Amino acid sequence: MKSIEKGLHMDPFVLFCTVIVLSLVQGTAGASNTTTELINGFTATPGKNDAEFEPLLADPTGVFAFGFWHVGSTKLDLAVIHLPSSEPVWRAVPFNPVNWASTTTLSFDGNLVLTDTSIQKDPIWSTNVTMGDFVALRNTSNLEINHFGNDKSPVWQSFDHPFDTLVQGQNFTALSPLFTANNRYTFRIGMGNIALYMLFGASQEINYWKHSAVEADGQLYGVVDPQGFFYLHNTDGSKAEQIPFNSFNRGFVGLHRMTLQTDGNLNAYYWDDKQWVLDYTAISEPCALPGTCGSYGLCFPGQHKCSCLVNGTDGCLQTDSGDFCGKGNSDFSFVRRAGVTVEYTDLMLSIPVESLDDCEKTCQSNCSCWGALYVNTSKHCYLMDSPIQTVEVSENSYQGYFKLRNGSGGKSSDDSGGKKGHGVMIGLLVTLTIVFVALAAYGGYFFWDRRRNKLPRVQLGGPTQEMVQGPYKDLHTMANT
Repeated sequence: MKSIEKGLHMDPFVLFCTVIVLSLVQGTAGASNTTTELINGFTATPGKNDAEFEPLLADPTGVFAFGFWHVGSTKLDLAVIHLPSSEPVWRAVPFNPVNWASTTTLSFDGNLVLTDTSIQKDPIWSTNVTMGDFVALRNTSNLEINHFGNDKSPVWQSFDHPFDTLVQGQNFTALSPLFTANNRYTFRIGMGNIALYMLFGASQEINYWKHSAVEADGQLYGVVDPQGFFYLHNTDGSKAEQIPFNSFNRGFVGLHRMTLQTDGNLNAYYWDDKQWVLDYTAISEPCALPGTCGSYGLCFPGQHKCSCLVNGTDGCLQTDSGDFCGKGNSDFSFVRRAGVTVEYTDLMLSIPVESLDDCEKTCQSNCSCWGALYVNTSKHCYLMDSPIQTVEVSENSYQGYFKLRNGSGGKSSDDSGGKKGHGVMIGLLVTLTIVFVALAAYGGYFFWDRRRNKLPRVQLGGPTQEMVQGPYKDLHTMANT
């Protein structure tokens, strides 16, 4: 009590100095100073220490903090960190981290701005608002810019700009998809469904997982509920579906998050005061993830083993973006493989055909087609508009046909591989040309010989042979004999 009373009757000069120091701590953050508000005039640069995370702002409970987060050994990103686990739940510039150096500055003057003058003079990132009075971090992990006296309606919030994670209570909308740090995988919510995509090339996306809401009525939005489920709503607020996690209806109400993993899977977790516990996974079989074995990779379910459908110079064959259309792109080889499939055939273009040969010809004649899967039982042909990624070894009746760019250096791991696609037609033309020339030469010789000897024609060598045009796969054999 004596110390409290002494503090209450502090000398006016000491009290004044204390207020000034506290204001400086609030206005300028160093390596060891954190506060619950950042006000106009705040600036900070990363310290020279090797800490994984340098906090600048804390939430009132001390569970979350905002600050400089080390990316690798020399880079940094702005991040909101779950302190007990050191897990980032939000990042500002995951695709373009800046240098951990004195050239990097975070400032606030109504707009939160990150600059790195060693990269460019203009800001690397900002919140693009100009009317904020202070920055605060809520106990939900939401980073907000607010006005004094009106902190219920933030002028900017991190919840509207997620990176790879949704925390409970955060709305998931069509305007705020999740991304992985390499920008390869995306999780989106759309018209009646949620879906996972993989980027191919600069802009083409492969949809490899989709879940349609049971009671969807147009555009959806979602939210992770603390009782252990992902709640999908229609725009009018009505329920579209509840996707339960393992902890649902088990009496556990705690911190939950949903994260898009670096392998393209979607997982949910809850914090049990010691660790993050896996609570949900969208794709349970690793072979169903396109990146598990990579481009032209073979995956063996339940064995955690990969091999190559087509070998490359370093592992399985890698391929660039694009198609087989246009000058210089039309020449290709192909490889066949029986007993393979992918988990997402229901998301691929499917057409009815009469045979495997028809399926192959359909893909061969389409310059945008990279491969096809033929199902003998249903006589359906599934077409791929990008190179095959992970293909799953299966005992079903799927027959695979996969194109390869000529000159890519790929070598098939199957005896039937490495065959020409466009080259088949070239080989056929060459063969027919040779036959035509031979017949023309023989005809010329026949009439010359008849005129010379004035004798009737004598058939030599047995009955005349008729060239019959065989099926597509036989034409290849003819062209290479």
